[in-house]
Amino acid sequence: MSDNSDNIYQYWPLKAPNLTALILFAIAWVIHTVLAIYYRQIWFGTCMFIANGLEAGGYIARYMSSSNPYKYGNYVAQSVLLIFAPAFFMAGIYYLLGEVSVIWGIRYARFKPWSYTKIFVTLDVLSIIIQGIGGGAASGASNNGGSPQAGTDIMIAGLGFQVAATLLFMLLCLDYYLRIQNHRRLAGQSLSSFDPSCELNSESGQQRTIPGDAPAKFAPIREAKKTRAFLFAVAAAVLLVFVRSVYRVVELSTGWSGYLMTEEGYFLVLDALMVALASWIMWIFHPGVYLGRINIGAEQKAALFTGESNVDSETAEKKKRFIIF
Repeated sequence: MSDNSDNIYQYWPLKAPNLTALILFAIAWVIHTVLAIYYRQIWFGTCMFIANGLEAGGYIARYMSSSNPYKYGNYVAQSVLLIFAPAFFMAGIYYLLGEVSVIWGIRYARFKPWSYTKIFVTLDVLSIIIQGIGGGAASGASNNGGSPQAGTDIMIAGLGFQVAATLLFMLLCLDYYLRIQNHRRLAGQSLSSFDPSCELNSESGQQRTIPGDAPAKFAPIREAKKTRAFLFAVAAAVLLVFVRSVYRVVELSTGWSGYLMTEEGYFLVLDALMVALASWIMWIFHPGVYLGRINIGAEQKAALFTGESNVDSETAEKKKRFIIF
């Protein structure tokens, strides 16, 4: 740790680890962009494009700081970019839950498919706004010789709000999975062969079809063994980002001169590594590879109007045009 009080980081950023992080996010940025274009995963691809771009930009600033940790502009740039980037990452993940609910059946979801994206992206935006207000207040107070504590408390509240939103999302994912599992047990089907358009008639013991749910064209996706690997990969990515967010709350709660804030090792493992792993997992297990080049998003949006997911593609496209968000 540096004894020079002008060192904003209160340590000398390591060149090699920050350069490695920069390279990892730059590679992920390129690959996510290519895969998004090829598989037509516009929403997910755009979110990954922004998230990895912000991460790469943040580590450019940190790498530059490894030669000069006294430059305030680089410090602010890496702080802002690396705090906001995971919010865009999660926005892409939120969209995937809507797609999954279309494939396996929207009647097991607590919300209509596109609503997941709307609700949790809104929560993410609110979190970013709160953190931005807090960061601005803390920076302004420090520049004027005052205490940054009030602004820091607001930032902690914003990060805590983000953690709570991610936790709620994880619980809804678990709830959706358990509801499907419960129906699967009643229907006597395995998850791989699970047909959510069938329901067990308690009186006759026979299965009956439920109209307006789980289109048959998605049956190959439901039955593919690789789909389970994709779902576990998404869960792992969400958990990694969640760990990073909890770390950030704890780090900031210890204060700007606290142990976690002034030891780069914790940051490199619990922030840089967590988000990098999540980003790489999501291009290795890219939704386009596992869900195919299908416009599931159109059916998500159509479900807002119909409450069903088996609308034909032409109807979905027509209804999609009337949706602003």
